[in-house]
Amino acid sequence: MDLVLRNGTVIDGTGTPSRPGDVVVSGDRVVAVSPAGKGEAVQGAASAVEVDCSGLIVCPGFIDIHSHSDISVFLYPSAMNYVAQGVTLLLSGNCGFSGAPIDTSRPDVVALLGRDERVLKAITWRTFSEYLATLDNLPKAVNVALLVGHGNIRVAALGPTDRQPGPGELEAMKAVVREAMRAGACGLSTGLIYAPGVFATTEEIVELAKVAAAYGGIYATHVRNESDLLLDAVLEAIRIGRESGARVEVAHHKASGRRNWGLVRTSLALMDYHRRLGTEITCDVYPCTAGATGLEAFFPPWAHRDGRAGFEAALKDEASRGRMRSELSRPQTGWQNLLFDATPAGVRVTWSPVFPQHVGRTLDEIARETASDVYETMMDLALEDPDLSVTVEGMSEDDVRYVISHRLSMIASDAAVVVPGEGLPHPRTYRAFTRVLATYARDEGVLTVERAIHKMTGMPAWKLGLADRGVLRPGAKADLAVFDLWGLGYDSRFGDSHHLSEGMVHVLVNGRWVIRDGRPTGDLPGEVVRRP
Repeated sequence: MDLVLRNGTVIDGTGTPSRPGDVVVSGDRVVAVSPAGKGEAVQGAASAVEVDCSGLIVCPGFIDIHSHSDISVFLYPSAMNYVAQGVTLLLSGNCGFSGAPIDTSRPDVVALLGRDERVLKAITWRTFSEYLATLDNLPKAVNVALLVGHGNIRVAALGPTDRQPGPGELEAMKAVVREAMRAGACGLSTGLIYAPGVFATTEEIVELAKVAAAYGGIYATHVRNESDLLLDAVLEAIRIGRESGARVEVAHHKASGRRNWGLVRTSLALMDYHRRLGTEITCDVYPCTAGATGLEAFFPPWAHRDGRAGFEAALKDEASRGRMRSELSRPQTGWQNLLFDATPAGVRVTWSPVFPQHVGRTLDEIARETASDVYETMMDLALEDPDLSVTVEGMSEDDVRYVISHRLSMIASDAAVVVPGEGLPHPRTYRAFTRVLATYARDEGVLTVERAIHKMTGMPAWKLGLADRGVLRPGAKADLAVFDLWGLGYDSRFGDSHHLSEGMVHVLVNGRWVIRDGRPTGDLPGEVVRRP
């Protein structure tokens, strides 16, 4: 026996009420969860290291079912923005973009990756199996699991253009999904507001999701519209699940734009109804009223039909700029107008290597400073820096609370491993899980602490088919979070986000300390978690 966490308040990840108990760990596994003071009854426990957890909650490490750390984990493998929240497993490859397949010899692929030379240098693989093998060899603080992104697959087969695959091309795309699933991917993801996913038909996605489903994989989707056509988009996701047989995960569920606030009640009712009819669908949610994306995503799909080069050409063409201005100024039914949902005052620059002076400023502030109107400002910024990142307002706090408390939701960050001090990332990067526990569960009672922890542990593990993660029971992996509920807190906020969450006393990953007595240990015991 290696370790006994004694006298803690055990919350086991299943949603059942807390109880006093001891958790006994041997190697990388939990071997016993006993009533308080009974841990010594387990054979060999007398020789183990004892840690007194009186006054602390002991629970499974948190699983972020929606992360974008595919490449950034190579840049900062200690992942402290996650570890300080108690997160021990990241599912990346979301929203249609994954670390593989990828071919950095192709200019259209490089354009999708952005201009960060560190990212390009990190990529030494092409196929999904090569990507996982490289991750296997990377020392890292957290466990990682992966989805394969539809955007990667589509670009590999068709380039970044607006066209439909022929029969041979579709078979090639299915073969890529098959290779990823055999390598250990947890499923397929789409990002249907982003190019090239926005150009895909429902039928194309169904065919690819069938391959993932055949291996037990999920279908995770950033749906085609989270605004005026939210209900249509959710129904499309349900159709894809029904026709492919894949279990569906609707990403960062929300209703964007004030005119759509409250629609989440209907969309979740639709999910509940179709579950009764046999389609397994759930969702995840982050605890914020603002999202984050690239400025490039604000523009209509036709501007992206010829990839990055075509987008830049459109931004240089006066007729195209006039058309963009007209479409951006009003709601759209053919695509999601993020600017109209957020308003210029609700769009804030968070990262730009070309315009560092604008980081932290909103679009309307930049327009005033440059003596330009908002639309011209947007187009000029995107032309000079198509990789510019922003936060986007447009959600209702009441909606956020409703989705968080709903039985079909799980908690996610929709963020990534970040290098401390770099850029101005969304505060959820540092506080998503802490905010749910400290604000919504502890302070406001939107949901119980046990239920909140279930949405961060047992429920995402169930969704991914990981029987030995997300729960405290004998045989489970020893991914553990030990924290002071009343000491949980966060200072990360918009405009000043680089602050670690507080309150995690101990965090173990695969039975090894990554935080002990509130301090990082520097150990990097994370593993690649493959689909069973």
